[in-house]
Amino acid sequence: MAMIELQHLTKTYGSGSGAVTALDDVSLSIEQGEIFGIIGLSGAGKSTLVRCINLLETPTSGSVLVDGEDMTRLNGRALRAARRKIGMIFQGFDLLMQRTALANVRFPLELAHVNRAEADKRARELLATVGLAGREDAYPAQLSGGMKQRVAIARALASKPKVLLCDEATSALDPTTTESILELLREINRTLGVTIVVITHEMRVVERICSRVAIIAESHIAEQGEVQEVFLHPKTEAAKQLVLPSRSGKLEGFSEDEAATAVDECRGELIRLAFDGSTTDRPVIADMILSCGAPVSIIYADTRTIEGRLYGHTVLQLPAARETAEKMKRWLTEQGITFTKEAQ
Repeated sequence: MAMIELQHLTKTYGSGSGAVTALDDVSLSIEQGEIFGIIGLSGAGKSTLVRCINLLETPTSGSVLVDGEDMTRLNGRALRAARRKIGMIFQGFDLLMQRTALANVRFPLELAHVNRAEADKRARELLATVGLAGREDAYPAQLSGGMKQRVAIARALASKPKVLLCDEATSALDPTTTESILELLREINRTLGVTIVVITHEMRVVERICSRVAIIAESHIAEQGEVQEVFLHPKTEAAKQLVLPSRSGKLEGFSEDEAATAVDECRGELIRLAFDGSTTDRPVIADMILSCGAPVSIIYADTRTIEGRLYGHTVLQLPAARETAEKMKRWLTEQGITFTKEAQ
């Protein structure tokens, strides 16, 4: 069952010759209880998209259904009630600096006219849920970035939402803190059943916790699917730029001079191997070298853990001898190893 349905969503700012289209005919379906990623480069339209889900931005056309209710047809009290089903956290935390952690989490309950005792009890429970029991009286200035984001998550959960929108929620955090926040989001999804939408420009965030992903580029959805499928077999140029950054003309992990030297010395074809999580426990490259009787150069390698399985890409420089290179490619095909030709 879909928790969020975006149908032919368009958002245009301005009019006439000065009009700017931020979203162009976007359609997405996000299932109840899943963690869904929306990824794109800066300016692609992803933040506008997430703000249209809770109608912080009003779409120019199209519809936004959340839990079966069309948000675009609501206004006033009905819209405010519908928005309480949707929590949101931001890159900048957006905490009230003159309020304690407890008071920040309690704030949306105050707006909903929940009595003080009940609101305090709920806020304390949520702070404990996000690992901040004992920090109820701390002000934001006394908290680290990770703690601030935990307070923001607790506040977003105060009204018991069915959906949690995360707009670049880890972009301001260091890698260790990012990991802890992502694990917290996964735990919230698992224990509370909240549908989570993660908006980010970082593929590693999507790989860490999302089951499906949509790639947004130039205001429209370029590609969507299971995370591992998009990682292994990106079809569009937008997806390839995010998943295979070495396509930019410089092999990852090498300077331009080093990469040029490596190519110049070997002069063989470059191929990219994709490991799908079922073959990574095999010495594939070593077996290929032994079977084909010729060495190869490993130009670049990268592995990622997606939903507990190891996936990866490896760029190999094949021998210059065409017959040997073709023999290696036949061997890989016979072994069920996916590979594509890499631009040099």
